[in-house]
Amino acid sequence: MAETLVPSRNNRRITARKACLLTVRYRANGEWRPATAMDLSPYGCRLRVGEDVPRGAAVAVVFETPIQDGARSASVEVPGMAIWARLEGLSYQVGVHFEDSPMGLLEILSVLS
Repeated sequence: MAETLVPSRNNRRITARKACLLTVRYRANGEWRPATAMDLSPYGCRLRVGEDVPRGAAVAVVFETPIQDGARSASVEVPGMAIWARLEGLSYQVGVHFEDSPMGLLEILSVLS
């Protein structure tokens, strides 16, 4: 019986993502639309959106810090690129890669811990 070599899959993520359900806004093709962030890390997120976003498309995502103890909600806009997209049920899931991790995004991640 001949052995079949299976190529190993490298984990392309630099950091682990945290599961979340954050209401966000994203922009692709100039229009802001609502979305839900399903997971988040300093360098990417998975969005549930209502449209197919082409792979390689420039995407900007606005995150707001969840309000705690009466504090005001801060927001941060993070530019990125759609790495993958697929239809999941009645909505699309889009993987977005961020080139940079701004301080505001790190604050939002710290609240999710």
